[in-house]
Amino acid sequence: MNEINIAVRPTEHEQCRCGICHRKAARYDKGRGRRRWRALDIGGSKVYIEAYEPRVRCRKHGVVTASVPWARHNSRFTKSFEETCAWLSVHASRSTVSEYLRVEWHTVGGICHRVYQELETANPSRFDSLENIGIDETSYKKGHKYMTVVINHDTASVVWCAKGYGKEVLSQFFERLTPEQRASIRCASADGAKWIASCVEEYCPHAQRCVDPFHVVSWATDALDQVRREARSEARQQAKTLPKRKPGRPAKGEAAPEKNQAKSVKNLRYVLLKNPEHLSENQQAQLQFLTRANPKLYRAYLLKENLRLALKAGPDEIAAALTKWMAWAQRCRILVFRELRKKIKRHFDAIVAAARFRLSNARSEAINNKIKLIIRTAFGFRNVDNLLAMVMLSCSNLHPTLPNR
Repeated sequence: MNEINIAVRPTEHEQCRCGICHRKAARYDKGRGRRRWRALDIGGSKVYIEAYEPRVRCRKHGVVTASVPWARHNSRFTKSFEETCAWLSVHASRSTVSEYLRVEWHTVGGICHRVYQELETANPSRFDSLENIGIDETSYKKGHKYMTVVINHDTASVVWCAKGYGKEVLSQFFERLTPEQRASIRCASADGAKWIASCVEEYCPHAQRCVDPFHVVSWATDALDQVRREARSEARQQAKTLPKRKPGRPAKGEAAPEKNQAKSVKNLRYVLLKNPEHLSENQQAQLQFLTRANPKLYRAYLLKENLRLALKAGPDEIAAALTKWMAWAQRCRILVFRELRKKIKRHFDAIVAAARFRLSNARSEAINNKIKLIIRTAFGFRNVDNLLAMVMLSCSNLHPTLPNR
């Protein structure tokens, strides 16, 4: 077999130390005898480090395996092997790393988790000097599960992530901060989720919450699409009440049948969602047809466009523009936009603050896309802790390095 076994032993200074806290401890027994640790390959041969690993009695942790200077606690690989594996995992897929290093693919996740824990302990706190943070949740496991991610806008890096979402999960982040670290947070950007707003108000009452304008426009587009679906449903119901006409094309001067009008309303979805400056000539003709065919749907379209333009106003004009839009939405007879007006009124200060401080959730959405790419590149993670470790190694300031470099 192409294996190289190297027999070693710790120096006298490194012997009889606790494997967890690395403090000197009394020897307990011989442990399991001689053990092996996988090291980096030499040429095409696997290399193993062999040594005796006794157990010690630590005052704090009890009977544990003694530490060795070349490997981490409860690991079957050397530190240099794990650091190389973690660095490769950030730049390549786990299947590629496992084939290159000749280890099982599920072993790579455990190695990344151990490297992340050591970097987390050795590096200074990422929570110091936090001023502008972004809070968002992203899905994994094909959208069946969620994770909460907190980023630092100033460094464009992840500072904290955890499994699940909701007030209980986000509270874990704020409870890890000291009172001084909470006081340093100036702005927190997020969508309009109530659990995010309640957490920010409870733990950082002095911080200004900022609602991303992109999410506000998405609320309006959802309301517009709901009006379009209702208009299509009404057109279909009205077509069923009309008398049947003879098959074939309509005669010259005859109006188009109502069924075609319902189909036309259905095909207006992307025309209504696009910005006016991006419409083609055919789409502009469809929009012009809408002014006569369904004035209510066209009025909803104008409400959506005016809200989008109001959000583009400068920090000094956005408050007046939003107030004017809310007055128009209050007078309209479209129920979903009247409900949207109430929602915008609840988040009015946060929307204006986002324009004043020039904060958006663009960085958070970019991090979410990167997280989804990490999951796809790894072909999924069975262990959520390994997934969180990979997110921190790839998207935070805790970047793994190659050994001795």
